Amino acid sequence: MSPQKNGRLSTQVVQQIVNDIDNGTYQPGDKLPTEYQLIERFGVSRTVIREVIANLRANNLIETRQGKGAFVMQKPSLELFQLKHSGASEADELGYILDLRIAIEAETALMAAKYRTDEDLTRIKATLDEMARLVDEEKNTRQVDLNFHYAIAIASKNPHFLGLLKYIDSSLMAKEQITPASRKLQALKEHEQICHAIEQRDPEAARAAMRLHLSSTRQRLTTRLNDR
Repeated sequence: MSPQKNGRLSTQVVQQIVNDIDNGTYQPGDKLPTEYQLIERFGVSRTVIREVIANLRANNLIETRQGKGAFVMQKPSLELFQLKHSGASEADELGYILDLRIAIEAETALMAAKYRTDEDLTRIKATLDEMARLVDEEKNTRQVDLNFHYAIAIASKNPHFLGLLKYIDSSLMAKEQITPASRKLQALKEHEQICHAIEQRDPEAARAAMRLHLSSTRQRLTTRLNDR
């Protein structure tokens, strides 16, 4: 069985067990069925069940006790939002995070076009100038790329956009890949289109340009992972 198929099966089993926990089938402190019983119930391999247990443990839904098995943990009364791994394949998981970023940043760009000041526009353009210089010198553009998006978030006048965007980016850092020079040039052009729409105070154009830019990035990164 391929790793990719294992990943899909483990995701399905994880979701079923999470549903069982949420609907009260398994209460805090209850012991989960044994590895063998789970294999029998879901008709999957031992490898898949071990991936499921590892995923549930990583997300603090269960704890394993040496020689005793796995037990459902007590849920906190208020759980802070976290980007927890869904149990999907690496490419799918990256796609989920990038989809979230697309949804957030498209609206961020729209609001920036509505509310930006001249100072905001100057800040956005400064990141573009810096990116153009780094591309020309064939240097890494990762940080200035982030600064461009952060400048737009600041221009939106909603401080939570900036905080959430930085949180999402922290989850993407480990997945960062080398960007080919041709893609850097294309990204620069896409950034310029976003900036132009914001400068013209055209919210719909800004949202569309941001969505196009990030969708292109999503396609490139997930395709590369799937082709490994």
